[in-house]
Amino acid sequence: MAKQIQLGDHQLTIVKTTRRGSIALKVSPDGASLMVPKQFSDQTIAELVASQAEWLLSSIDKQQAKWPAKMTLQSGGTVPLFGEPIRYIEDHVTAVRSLQVRLEGNQVCAFLKTHRQLKLPQATLQQKWMRFYRQQLADYLLPRLVILAAEMGVTPGEVTIRTYRSRWGSCYADGRIQFNWRLAMAPKPVIDYVIVHELCHLVHPNHSRDFWQLVQQYCPDMLKHKAWIKQQGPALMAF
Repeated sequence: MAKQIQLGDHQLTIVKTTRRGSIALKVSPDGASLMVPKQFSDQTIAELVASQAEWLLSSIDKQQAKWPAKMTLQSGGTVPLFGEPIRYIEDHVTAVRSLQVRLEGNQVCAFLKTHRQLKLPQATLQQKWMRFYRQQLADYLLPRLVILAAEMGVTPGEVTIRTYRSRWGSCYADGRIQFNWRLAMAPKPVIDYVIVHELCHLVHPNHSRDFWQLVQQYCPDMLKHKAWIKQQGPALMAF
């Protein structure tokens, strides 16, 4: 289990890595983590945090200020689906066996009247939203990836959709590709860019000049989509 140190109003998670003598601070909507060399003792880490407390607190506050507030679900409001706002409705009348979130015409409905009382209704609702977005993304992304891979002449391995907190996709040396389910909230051209990006890693397993040239070859609006992700991505990651 990762160790946590109280730092002002923040819980700082200590993560020991293979770093050599350097530290790194990572801040996300879930909190702040300090990467330290694995050989550092608990005492060394405590002394380090104490001596750098002012810098750490300032850095955490500055980075967290850039993150938007987590998207709230409010019946009658909207949620993003493929880059478009879609109406969200909560149904407390229709009885269902288990909490459900599904597309009903031109709106998304959450059916909340279950046969048994939920211990953690909000956590359950969040899980159902994740599954809803995961399925929406799969329905679009998987067929699209087959088309783009054929155009590019590459053959990916297993393709899965999972949870990431700071990345949109990953490509592994064995050809496996994974995508963040939050992409379902992004416009389809942005999703296509991320697909092309990961497929290009099957040719260039790096971010070299040749890699970016290949991405642009198959996604001429690459810079536009990268800018969208930079501007809008944090809001999606915060959900």
